[in-house]
Amino acid sequence: MAFLMIAILAIVAVWVTASASRQFAQQVEKQRGRSIDQDMVEARLYRIEEAIDAMAQQIERLTDQQQAFLPLPREPGDLPPSERRE
Repeated sequence: MAFLMIAILAIVAVWVTASASRQFAQQVEKQRGRSIDQDMVEARLYRIEEAIDAMAQQIERLTDQQQAFLPLPREPGDLPPSERRE
């Protein structure tokens, strides 16, 4: 479940970053009145993507560490009689 949330977070972050970068590039192009070097934009997007991948890996490591320290959920039959709800 946590891995799915991390994957969704990474996908959303990449999508938002790419959209913002495209919008920024279009604004700068309009202001300058000339075309933007596409290689420069692609290089910047690549660096952003690498940074997001690194963040996703760190989040995954933190999630794994949290799961290692949290107790596993118990089955209802494993509860002591005083904690059972019937």
